[in-house]
Amino acid sequence: MKRKLLTALVVGLISLAAFAEPEGTPLPTDQKPKGQSPEIAYHLFSNWADNYQVRARKNKAIAETVLFSTGGLALGGAALIWFSGDRISENCNGSPMNSETKRDLTMGLGITGGALVLSGIIVSAVPIKDYRAIYSDVFEEQDPEVREAMAVSVLRYQADRGKERRIANFIWSCALPIIAGAVTAGANISNDERWNKDLLSSMANSSWCMAGGVVSLFTKSPEERLYDRYLNTRDAYYGATR
Repeated sequence: MKRKLLTALVVGLISLAAFAEPEGTPLPTDQKPKGQSPEIAYHLFSNWADNYQVRARKNKAIAETVLFSTGGLALGGAALIWFSGDRISENCNGSPMNSETKRDLTMGLGITGGALVLSGIIVSAVPIKDYRAIYSDVFEEQDPEVREAMAVSVLRYQADRGKERRIANFIWSCALPIIAGAVTAGANISNDERWNKDLLSSMANSSWCMAGGVVSLFTKSPEERLYDRYLNTRDAYYGATR
């Protein structure tokens, strides 16, 4: 009888100990399981796509304001000179405005204002690129490793496009003085003048564009810097976890 009571007591104590054993401490919610990809490229690309939308909307609003306001002022100035130029000249100089001067100022301001307003309309009509829609396949991919590989591909593609734009800008800036010289030479020939009259001055006036082209050639684009940031972050992360 005593042996049975002792056995029952031991079994009861073992059962209580089993039920009282605490559960394993869970991992923090922000701690990823070992071996899971940190998705460095995906996070960088996602932030870049969102920031691009914000910057593009802001820049578009600024461009529209500048173009429409400047174009409106130029058109208003053309109308003022055409309709009130003589009166203003009489009040200032005591004589009407020279007809050729009046015509040239009106045409110059009118054409400039019209071009600026037209540019504003074109800027307003051009839609802002939505990279989340363009690369929807990246954002909708469910496999983290595949999504990371796709994001790396996009970052590298954008970096290559940024480099191409730098080179194209440099080539165009170098070509501007040549184009200006060719236009000047053609105008001289059509006017029966020496073909090289004012040729060097015309090319020199547009050569300042070359400085901007040289600067852009040796200055990495934002997309190139973003891809470099990915490479540096990747190397730092995997170098520290090896």
